[in-house]
Amino acid sequence: MKSIENDTHSIYHSTHYKLCTAEKPSVAKDIAKVIGATTKKNGYYEGNGYRVTWAVGHLVGLEEPESYGYMEQKEIYEDGNEEKAWSELPIIPKEFKLKVLEPTRDQFKIVKDLMLSDETDEIIDCGDMGPEGHILQWFIREKAGCKKPVRRFCATSMTKEAILSAMNNLKPIDNYKNIIKGEYCKKKADWIIGMSLSRAGSLKYNTNFSVGRVQSPTLFFIVKRYIDVTNFKKKDFYTMRADLDGFSVFWNKDVDGIFASDVKDSENRVITKFVVDNKCAAIRASKYGTVTELKTEKKATNRPQLYDITELERDANRKYGYTAAETLATAQALYETQKVLSYPRTDSRYITSDLEPYMADRIKQISTLPKYRKYSDGLLSEGLNIDKRIVDDSKVTDHHALICTENIEGFDLEKLIPTDEEKRKGVSAEKMRNILDLVLTRMIVAFSQPYFYLQTSVEVTFLDDIRFTASGKRTVKEGWKGVQKGIIGSIDEEDEDSSEEQLFPDIKKGMQVEIKDCVTVSKKTTPPKLHTEATLLTAMENAGASIEGGEILKGRGIGTQATRAEIIKVLFEKKYCETLKKGKTNYIIPTKKGLKIIRALPVELTSPKLTADWENKIALIADGKADENDFMKEFIPFIKDKTQEIKNSTLSIDFRDSRDPVGKCPFCGRDVLKGKSKKTGATLFYCSNKFDKDDPCGFMFSVDSPVFITRIGKSITEKEAIKLITAKSITKTCKKKTGEGTYKAVFSFSKTNRDGIPGTSIDVEFANKKKAVKKHSF
Repeated sequence: MKSIENDTHSIYHSTHYKLCTAEKPSVAKDIAKVIGATTKKNGYYEGNGYRVTWAVGHLVGLEEPESYGYMEQKEIYEDGNEEKAWSELPIIPKEFKLKVLEPTRDQFKIVKDLMLSDETDEIIDCGDMGPEGHILQWFIREKAGCKKPVRRFCATSMTKEAILSAMNNLKPIDNYKNIIKGEYCKKKADWIIGMSLSRAGSLKYNTNFSVGRVQSPTLFFIVKRYIDVTNFKKKDFYTMRADLDGFSVFWNKDVDGIFASDVKDSENRVITKFVVDNKCAAIRASKYGTVTELKTEKKATNRPQLYDITELERDANRKYGYTAAETLATAQALYETQKVLSYPRTDSRYITSDLEPYMADRIKQISTLPKYRKYSDGLLSEGLNIDKRIVDDSKVTDHHALICTENIEGFDLEKLIPTDEEKRKGVSAEKMRNILDLVLTRMIVAFSQPYFYLQTSVEVTFLDDIRFTASGKRTVKEGWKGVQKGIIGSIDEEDEDSSEEQLFPDIKKGMQVEIKDCVTVSKKTTPPKLHTEATLLTAMENAGASIEGGEILKGRGIGTQATRAEIIKVLFEKKYCETLKKGKTNYIIPTKKGLKIIRALPVELTSPKLTADWENKIALIADGKADENDFMKEFIPFIKDKTQEIKNSTLSIDFRDSRDPVGKCPFCGRDVLKGKSKKTGATLFYCSNKFDKDDPCGFMFSVDSPVFITRIGKSITEKEAIKLITAKSITKTCKKKTGEGTYKAVFSFSKTNRDGIPGTSIDVEFANKKKAVKKHSF
C-alpha cells in the first residue's frame, strides 16, 4: 500500500494543506496520528500537509421558526396570541435556512476559517459514513460558504490499516450527492412535522405536545400492544390427546374438521367441552387406531447471519436487557475507542466479495482469545461455510455487516475501559465485554455448518376419519447450535425449540395401535406479549412489510438502523412510555400521557404504514430514482390537512395528571402541581416544596381567588392559570367598580410572610403602569 508519508512528502514544508473534517475530536485524533498531522493547534491538528479538525457532532442545524418571522414557541401560549399562532400553521418555509448551534459556535468558527483559508486546497470529508454523517458535514460546508473541492474518506473501521486504506482511496463527493439530497429532504420533512403539528397539538390541548414522523408511529406500536394485552380476555378451549402403546398423538384442529362450526371460535378452536368429551369416549371405545402416515426426513436449520446494528440491539436486549441506545453506544465505543469492531451503524448483514479472502484470518485472530479457541480452531479445521448468506455485494450499501477488526488478535479484555464520555452514554466495561462476546460468537456461528436433525412425523386415524398427529426430532449434527451453546449459551430462552420431542417405537404405516387412553385437554387462549425493546425494534424494522405492494418496501421499515435506538430513547425521555419489569424481562408500556397523545393524533400520523411509505420514497430520492419536489407535492397538502384536523377536533382530552408538574415555581424554581381546594372544589396550584419541613415554599393560589372574582368578574381558566405561572404575569380585562367600563390590569405574584409562615400575594397593576393597585394574599 502506498504510504501517506511518501504521498505527501513533496508538500511537507508547503503552506498548502488538505483539510480533513471529522465527526468528533477522538476520530480526528486517530486520523491525524496515522497521517502525520501531529502538531496540536486550537481546534485542529496540523502536519505532513494536512490539517485535521472536527465537528463535535452537530455544529449546524436547521433554523428555528422565528428566523422566518413566525412566533417563538413560548409566545404561542401568551394571552391573545392563540388566533395568530393558529394562523401561522403549518410552518412551511419557502427556503430553509441553516444556523450555527450555540454550544459549538466557537468550533464552527475554527472549522469555517480553516475551510475558507487560502492555505486550504481541498476538503476531505471524514464524517460518519451513514446518511446522517453525510448531511451534517454538508451542512457545515454550506453554512461556511465553502466552495473548495471535496473528496470522501470511507473507512470501515478505525484501525491504522483501515485509515491508511481510506486515505489512499478517497471517493468523489458527487458519489454521495443523492444520499445528501435524500437526507436533506428527510430533515425538512421532519422539521415541518415537528414544528407544525407539535405546535398544533400544544395549542389544542395546552400541553407540551410532541409529534414526530417516526416517533409517533413507534409510540403507536407500544400503545396498541398495551391495549391489546389490557383488553385481552382469556377464553377456554379444548383439544384431545390419545395415549398409545409407547407414544402419544394429538388432535390437530387445523387438519381435521370433525366438529360443527357452532362449537368453534373464529380460530377453529373448540369451545364446548362436552362435545370433546363425547368424542374422546368414542375413541376410547374403538380400542385401536391405524397409523396412516409415517415419514422421517433429514432437515437442517441454517445458521444465523452476521449482525447489523438492529439485530445486535435485539440480541443484547434479549440476553442482557440492554436498551438499544446502550448497545449502540457500546458498539460505537468498541469501534471508535477500542478499534476492535467495524463500523457499527450498518444496515447490512453481508460482507462484500473483496473481504471474503480475509475471513479465515479473522477467525484465526479470534482464536487467540482463550474463550473462542476451541470453536475457532474447529471451524478452521472444518472450513468456513461461506455462501450467499454471508457474501453478497448487492446487499451492501454504505457498510458491510458488523465484524471484528484485525486488532482482536491477542486483545486483552481487561483493556475494555470506557472513557468518561462513553460512561455518560451508559457504556461500561461489562457491557463492552458482552457486546464484543455477541459479535465474536456470531462471526464463528455464521461461518459454521447448519444444524442437522431427523424429523419424524406420525399420523394416526381413529374411527376412520379422526386424525391425530405427533412429531419427534433427533439431532444428527449440532453444527452452529452446538457452537453457540458452547460459547455463549442461549440468546433468548423463548427462541429455543420448545416443540415436544419424543421417540417413537417400531411402528409402520398401516399398523394397528392400541389405545391406552384418550382425554380432553383443557387450554386457555394466551394474550400477546407486551413489547420489549427487542420486539419493538422488529416491529419498526418490518413496518413496511404489510403495505400493499410491500415487496418494494421489504426491509425499509420506519426509522433507520442508526436512529431507531434514539427514537425509543426519546419516547422514554418525553415520558410517553416507561419500563414494566416482569421477572428478568423489561417490557415497555405507555404512560397516561403516551396513551393520550395517540388518542389525540389523527390516525394517519400514527400509521407505521404511512411512515414506512415515506421512508421508501425518501430512500428512492437517496438512490437517485425520485425527485424531492414530487415528494413535497404530496407531503405538504397532507400536513396542512392534518393541522386543520387537530384544530377542529372535538375530542376533550385532559393531559394534566394531578401529579404532573404544570410549570416551575416563580418563587423557588421547583415543580408546580395541580390540586383541588377542599373548601370550594376549585382548582388550585401549589409548589411541590410547600410542605417541606425544613424549607417550605409558600407558593399557592386558586383559580377562584377573590382577586379574580372581584376584578375580572369570574374565575380564571386553568389554561390562564398555567400561563400566569409560566409567564409570571398575565394581562386581563377587568370591570370597573361602578359597573360601567373596563380597564386592563396585569396580575402577578409576590412573596408574603406572616408570623414566619410563607405565602403568596396576587398583585394587580394597571396595564402599562408601574403603580400597584392592590395586593391580595392567598
